[in-house]
Amino acid sequence: MSDFATPLPLALPRSPRRAALFAASALGLAVAALAWRLSPTPAPALALGGVIGLAALTFAALIETGEAALFAKIFGAVAAFAALAAAGDPTRATLPFAFGSLGLLGFGAWRVFARPTLGLSGRATAAVALGLVAALAAFNAWYVIVSQDLMIADFMFYRIVSIAVGTLARAGKIVPLAIDLAGSMAKDYSWAPALLPGLALAAFGLLSRAVYQGAILVCYAAPALLALAWAAREIAGRARDASPAAFVFALAAVAAAYPFGIVVAARGMPDIGGLALVVLALRLAEKLAQALALPSGHDSRLRKIIAKLAFALALTLFAMFLFRRWYAFAALGLAVALGFELALAAWRGAKVFRWRGAALGAAVGALTLTALLAPVLADWLPNPAAHDYALMYAAYRKTNAMLATVVGDWCGFAPLALALGGGLFVMARGGGRFARMAFVSGPVAAALFLRVQSPYPHHLYLLAPWLTLFIAAPLLWLFSKSRPAGLAGLAALGLMTLTPAGALAPKGWFPIAGRPHLPRTDMAELARLKGWVDARATPSHKVCGLGSSYTFSGQLIAELWQLKADKTPLTGSKAKETSVGMTDVDTVDGPPNPAMKDCAVMIVGDPVQTHVIPSYQITVTLPSREMLEGVGIGAHYRRSGEAFHLEHGVNAIVFEQTAPLVETDMAALAGRWRAARALVESAVPAAR
Repeated sequence: MSDFATPLPLALPRSPRRAALFAASALGLAVAALAWRLSPTPAPALALGGVIGLAALTFAALIETGEAALFAKIFGAVAAFAALAAAGDPTRATLPFAFGSLGLLGFGAWRVFARPTLGLSGRATAAVALGLVAALAAFNAWYVIVSQDLMIADFMFYRIVSIAVGTLARAGKIVPLAIDLAGSMAKDYSWAPALLPGLALAAFGLLSRAVYQGAILVCYAAPALLALAWAAREIAGRARDASPAAFVFALAAVAAAYPFGIVVAARGMPDIGGLALVVLALRLAEKLAQALALPSGHDSRLRKIIAKLAFALALTLFAMFLFRRWYAFAALGLAVALGFELALAAWRGAKVFRWRGAALGAAVGALTLTALLAPVLADWLPNPAAHDYALMYAAYRKTNAMLATVVGDWCGFAPLALALGGGLFVMARGGGRFARMAFVSGPVAAALFLRVQSPYPHHLYLLAPWLTLFIAAPLLWLFSKSRPAGLAGLAALGLMTLTPAGALAPKGWFPIAGRPHLPRTDMAELARLKGWVDARATPSHKVCGLGSSYTFSGQLIAELWQLKADKTPLTGSKAKETSVGMTDVDTVDGPPNPAMKDCAVMIVGDPVQTHVIPSYQITVTLPSREMLEGVGIGAHYRRSGEAFHLEHGVNAIVFEQTAPLVETDMAALAGRWRAARALVESAVPAAR
């Protein structure tokens, strides 16, 4: 009997390491198979499967033996799920991937992130935070009251999504809310920034702008400014002062260096919240570079630290991307800065540089980011061209002169020069890794973004850490040497960036957008337009708008509810909608919306209203001109005699439908759009 109990010579001993390597190989093959099913071309499948397989094999080869069995099970389970998704309908895997991604993000953050500290006592931290929120609230109220600011476009989009979140939360519809949140992960506009403001609206008032913006200030603006002030103190190095007074000074310096960043938040844009994540990512990248440059010794413990730092950094970079897509450029800039630091460390001490640790960290980062980005990859792989943003957003590119004008208004070239000089000063004084990475990553992120499009106000947050840190840190150094001198320097900066005194300098030297803009001169006419539309628009009698400028657009009509926020802007279903959403940019939205045939009333901007390069807005200009000239679809409408006289000499002309538009009319309009689009595209090479 003992002979039968003896294992056969061909049986291999069970090895956790071998099991992990086998599971890693299976993971790479399963991911490649899934990508192959999703993608119309094999290249993405081979690349994605190869990267995941290599990262998993590297990870399995370098982890501790005691952890091999656990990760063999994890890799095997993920490989099995990917294989099942590839064998079935892979397009149905997006939502499960999204929930898995959110679960990994939440669980990972809970496991690796400790409670943040500003280096102050608990009581001092609370006092500084409360004082900051009070100051932001006062500025916010003053700005909105003085400017009579109207929320438009992306500003209004996130308020509407927050109202949707609040409505679902109030009704206890947590599962639909979770599905909507997860489903938005693969879209260009994630619901993530609207989550906290939406919950605040659910608790304190669904339609209140004060509640909405109060949530933005507390949840996003205050943490961002506190993080920047902390980072400025870190960069100040030996000169940093741990007193609450010095921290308040740093906060004031950050605000004075880039007041327009606070204005964007005061107007209702939540994007400022990503700055706290950027500072966190900088800190994690600095610690990772430091760990990899340590001399030999404590290898086992350091490998665990490196893996944990790489995991935390991957979580933070993904959180930046999830919060707002364009923070991906900040992540890329940080990756470049980290690569520079690692190359510098390897060059300085190639024999002691932790090459195995670097390989482990890269594997952990690649695996974590791919797992987190799984829903995005599953959504994008079937049609990569639909996400060619350099083409899609070509319409948003400004000329160099226009770009210089808006950057001068928003940032001011004097503060930009001051930040450059401050950065060089810090570097000359032996700025450490954190300072070097901040100095490199910001300009790289901005340069990469400009390869895609010109910035809008919120996109300047990509440069905000560089702009604020390298002004605030030298001021802190001056403050540590002489408090009167530091206060004088801060006062001079604030005088030029926060008051009309900046206008005494040549245009563009100092920002003017940090102060309230003049109210619209047509507020009474907009109120009349709102009343007119409310009295006539019904689901069976749709009132629509053609135009896309900030003076007049179809979106503007839908945004006028904020003048008297007594009724939710949410319709609840397509059947209850009283308007039709129009397309705005050819390369983003395509031809005119065929649903415009249902518009019983069309309000058209005269002259035709555009907001980006007009040759990319034929989807707006073509139907607008046909309406104004009475040809094409315009032959089915007549002027009612009603018009609304808006600022800048723009008239919103009302047309009433006299004969139904049918599918053939809309197909003909789309054909005319394609012909006009082809003429523009054929002229592009000649123009170049």
